[in-house]
Amino acid sequence: MLSFLKNLLGRPDAAAPERGPLGLHLHAGFTIDTLLFRLCEEELLVTLPGEEYTIGACGSFDLGAGCMIHRYYTTGDEFLQISTSGGLETSNIDDIKLFVYEESAGVSGEKTWREMLSAKTMGKPSLCWRDCLWQRVFNAEERADIEPIYTLETVNNPAGACWEVHNFMMAYQREVTDGVFEYLLLNGEETFNEQNQPEWIYSRALGVDIPLTSLKIIG
Repeated sequence: MLSFLKNLLGRPDAAAPERGPLGLHLHAGFTIDTLLFRLCEEELLVTLPGEEYTIGACGSFDLGAGCMIHRYYTTGDEFLQISTSGGLETSNIDDIKLFVYEESAGVSGEKTWREMLSAKTMGKPSLCWRDCLWQRVFNAEERADIEPIYTLETVNNPAGACWEVHNFMMAYQREVTDGVFEYLLLNGEETFNEQNQPEWIYSRALGVDIPLTSLKIIG
């Protein structure tokens, strides 16, 4: 019973949560001032569901040379993505975006999976989606189709579970109004189950830039 009460109420000697940029961590929350997006709401495709979010899982990508991508998945359909270089201090933050999943579905069969990840399917210099023209962000100067960018992500959740996700990504953008961009992230996710069999998910997410001054961390 004593052990149960300690787990319920929290132990005074419990380890502090691992914190990332801006002090973000599992169980923390954050708010976003959405005034900037409300001003161009009619031009945006993304629908920001609210101003306050709770972090339900954390992911990180080590890009090498001190560059990292940190993802904070909410308990809804969003994730906050922070890119850093050379450290985790505020001065090391290069970019902050909020993405909202528009669609996500499992993929059956390796042939279908490979076709979805091909350069001609996923890596065109531009594409038309939802009646809008999007320009590729990755290798924008290359006019030919390119293969998606591969990154290995390590994900942690509040239950203490940790797993790896093989991501195959392609990013596109469009200018909504003067100086305001909207992003389309295509992502193929590969994980392996307990039988070491691959499982595949393909998703599309829409995102916007988040000014540092619009972001407030809770907890």
